[in-house]
Amino acid sequence: MKLSQLPIGVVLPTLNVRPSLAPHLAQLQTWAELVEEIVVVDSHSTDGTLELLKQELHHPRLRFVQCPPGLYQAWNYGIAQLNARFTYISTVGDTITGEGLQHLATAAEELHSDLVISRPQFLDAKGRPAKGPRWPIHNLLEWCAIKHPAVVEPWQVFLLAVMDIPEGVLGSSASNLYRTDLLKRLPFPTDYGHAGDTAWGICHAFDCALAVTPKVFSRFMLHPSAARSGSDGKKVLASRLFDLARQTAREILKRPAPGPLQELLPPLLSELPAELQELRECKDRYDLVRRKAWPWVLNPVAWQARRQRNRQRVQVRETKGKIRRHFGSASLRRK
Repeated sequence: MKLSQLPIGVVLPTLNVRPSLAPHLAQLQTWAELVEEIVVVDSHSTDGTLELLKQELHHPRLRFVQCPPGLYQAWNYGIAQLNARFTYISTVGDTITGEGLQHLATAAEELHSDLVISRPQFLDAKGRPAKGPRWPIHNLLEWCAIKHPAVVEPWQVFLLAVMDIPEGVLGSSASNLYRTDLLKRLPFPTDYGHAGDTAWGICHAFDCALAVTPKVFSRFMLHPSAARSGSDGKKVLASRLFDLARQTAREILKRPAPGPLQELLPPLLSELPAELQELRECKDRYDLVRRKAWPWVLNPVAWQARRQRNRQRVQVRETKGKIRRHFGSASLRRK
């Protein structure tokens, strides 16, 4: 397939990534000539990252800008510099093909969507194919039996954004394409740590037309350190995201729902965030009791916490079952 010029601006955010920059640049250069512009946003690297980029990266409309450290601050700053119709965020370590970019742009144009999401192939730290997590996009593709690019209903986007907190409906932004004016109008939140795109999906599910494609043409690198992180900070983040989901649900419920969903949608939107938050709290209480010095099986408080967790699991499972059935029966606008 012959690739054509694409109305895409690329944001390349960097901060001390020189050791992994060479293979990333090698892949980026295979399609760089297809895009309109590239903006490198460097957060004052001290390891030679910026110097290597200026030496090795070439494009007729290439700009280098700098901003203070901050993941989504860098994204937003770079997006603000773009003039192209679409934005692609090229995260170092995560790659895409030129054919993939063209597929995303074509889908966005034909479906009149504001963003198109796709799932990547997962790689381990050594670049080998690996079994990765099950993201919301995997559920969406399976539940709706999506075989071709399609626009997803806003209520589906919201429920997917909430169901697997802190995993987000957008998955990896290095696998997606966004309308530039959308992200300029609705920038990524910067106060949710590394879950700014998760928060974005919760906040703006009803503010954009999201499309999904079943094709796979990008790669996402799994980082062992990220998999091991699971501290009180992560619990606090999840709690804040659930609070955001409940706040967003309250705002959404003020809007009229589509005809067949007038009775179904309100309870799902309002109940799911609360049920998931309660399940997380039940799990935390049970885990806390199990860590006591004496065997938990001899502790009646531990058994009570276990029963509460199991009851809440059943409740959440039933709610998710309802959602899955309605996902499967919903109509999608396809290419």
